[in-house]
Amino acid sequence: MEEMPYEEFISWFEYFNMRPVGWRDDERTFKLLQAQGVKARPEEIFSSLATMRAGEKTSVSDDGTLNHSKFQNSGMFSKLVGAKGGDKIDY
Repeated sequence: MEEMPYEEFISWFEYFNMRPVGWRDDERTFKLLQAQGVKARPEEIFSSLATMRAGEKTSVSDDGTLNHSKFQNSGMFSKLVGAKGGDKIDY
C-alpha cells in the first residue's frame, strides 16, 4: 500500500476546490437547460459551478495551510476517521 505525502494531499484539496468533481457534467446540463429557455445563471442551479466560479476554498487557507475547523466538518475527514486498518489521526 502506498502513502500520500501531506503536500500532495493538500494539493488535491486545492485542485478539487477549484474544479469540483462533476463540474463538466453540470456545465453540460446547464447548456442544455439554456437551450430549452432557462434564464438563470449557472451558479444559481449548480453548486459545483458556483464553487468553481467563485474560487472558494473550503479546507485550505490562502497561505496554503490546512484550515482545521473547516476540514473537521468535511466529508473527507469523516471518511479518514472511519477508515479501518489505517493510522490513527490525532486532532
